[in-house]
Amino acid sequence: MIDINQIDPFDQMPIIHIENDVDDHYLIEKALKAASIRNPVRFFQDGQQALAYLQTTEEVPLVILCDVIMPGIDGFELRDRIDADPVLRLRAIPFVYFSTWGSKKLVEKAYQGTIQGYHLKGRSFADLQAELSLIVAYWKRCLHPRSFD
Repeated sequence: MIDINQIDPFDQMPIIHIENDVDDHYLIEKALKAASIRNPVRFFQDGQQALAYLQTTEEVPLVILCDVIMPGIDGFELRDRIDADPVLRLRAIPFVYFSTWGSKKLVEKAYQGTIQGYHLKGRSFADLQAELSLIVAYWKRCLHPRSFD
């Protein structure tokens, strides 16, 4: 018999959220809780902070949710730096752009690099919650190299 209270190992993997707007951090945290997503969340306000964390942590993130347009290292440059780092590249951390903005030009630029998706946050809290639920559920089920550790 399956114990529904059993801890899913994927629930222990942190979600990385990179966004320079601290209000969005608050909304993301509330939307994840409302969606019953139990993963810890690591919030970063810029790409440099996130990159330093990724290069030094032993944690294995479930997914990186990154805004596109940020001061300093933006989402595009962060993705390029992760790709250029042989250790981070081998960790196969899914990288998903998660932004308020989505234009043909931005999406085309995003897909010039190695990414696993480009999602809009939506116009309402319910949209945000639904989009986060979709992304997290997908990466908890998707096989990737770390699935076999």
